[in-house]
Amino acid sequence: MAKHSEKRGGRKVIRLEDHLPQHQATPAQEPSPPEEASPEEAPQATIEYGEEEAAGEEQKKARQVPKALYRVAVVLLVLVLGLAIWVNRGNLTPQNIWNWIQVQITGTGEGDGYPVAITGSSVSEGNFLSAEGNAVALSDTALTILGPSGQELFSQRHSYNQPILKAASGQYLLYNQNSTGYMVVSGTQLHLESSTEQDILAGAIAPNGRFALATQGADGATDVTVYLATGEEQFTYSFAQDYVTALALNADGTWAMVCSVRAQGGQLVSKVTVFDLNSPTPAAEFESQDNLLLAAYWGENGMLYAVGDSALLRARSGELSFSEYGYQGRTPTAFQFNGGQCYLSLSAYEHAGACTLLVFRGLEEPVQAQAEERIVSLSVSGGTVGALLDQQLVLFDAATGQELARAEAGSDAKSIALSSESAAYVLGVSEIRRLQVR
Repeated sequence: MAKHSEKRGGRKVIRLEDHLPQHQATPAQEPSPPEEASPEEAPQATIEYGEEEAAGEEQKKARQVPKALYRVAVVLLVLVLGLAIWVNRGNLTPQNIWNWIQVQITGTGEGDGYPVAITGSSVSEGNFLSAEGNAVALSDTALTILGPSGQELFSQRHSYNQPILKAASGQYLLYNQNSTGYMVVSGTQLHLESSTEQDILAGAIAPNGRFALATQGADGATDVTVYLATGEEQFTYSFAQDYVTALALNADGTWAMVCSVRAQGGQLVSKVTVFDLNSPTPAAEFESQDNLLLAAYWGENGMLYAVGDSALLRARSGELSFSEYGYQGRTPTAFQFNGGQCYLSLSAYEHAGACTLLVFRGLEEPVQAQAEERIVSLSVSGGTVGALLDQQLVLFDAATGQELARAEAGSDAKSIALSSESAAYVLGVSEIRRLQVR
């Protein structure tokens, strides 16, 4: 009977000599077949795992993320996206989304870079801005939108003598001040072109395309008309004695703020009137003495601002209780609105000298920054304020007033428009330049 070795480590080792007969077999002879082993003694095939492989399996199991964690991550992502959509709901209209798509497609073309000559002969400082990283300029002959590499994304000719540009989230209102013509441009498309019966004094536009125009009244001092995005009249109000100087709409165009002025007893009296456009009567009124109101703004955070030549008016939309911030004899040299905040530079000198930059973030005291020269233009991107002074572009931190960087803007620089927190477009006498500050 064949002999088997002892089991070692769970393995059967079979030796050939154990199956040979007791005497040496000759080549001509075949050894007799070994007796069949019992099932208990038959060699068993086994699979052995090394210690390293087993340890790797344990580590792999330990690295597996629980499914519950994935579910929590998905829920958090959905909540963040939902919050972002809710905060920007006023801007997420089908028309705005389509405009964004158009700009992205058109913007894939490459231009010849900057500088780019302006279309027409001149662009006033108030008709130059940046939107979605592009330069927007309204000249005496055309509205032009330029991409980051100088490519022309849009151009619309006009024949206005005194063109004025108002903008909100890719919506543009152009009107001929002291005349009757106006246009509405949505993204890179002419949406509406028409005229009023009386001369236009002021205008405003909302992110959803609704717009307002103040015109010389046929039977009174001024008429204010608010239009739907289609051009259909939504609301009309007539001021019998007041002359409208500025307008503002809230994000969805359902509320309006009107700044007006009148002479009373030999004194200049300005007034802010707030309207709920679903009601024929004013929701609030506030008067300011010897303070000509120059501009109005309704922030997406519910803050209302009216910049005057001697004081700033401000209020929360939920309360509509206005208060004045006096300039203490100083004169405004430039102002800007952005993100529900007001940016204002004041100077104690009429034509030159140092300026104080004020950042109003609600009703609390403003953040201050000092500039050694007169600020002639302001622009905002994120938490950075750009100021044009003494042919230089200076960047300030809006939260602290600290100077961040500065760069030469050119001897002919008239206005600036930040395209990001580190770059800007510069309006020269005959061209638009792009400047990297930091």
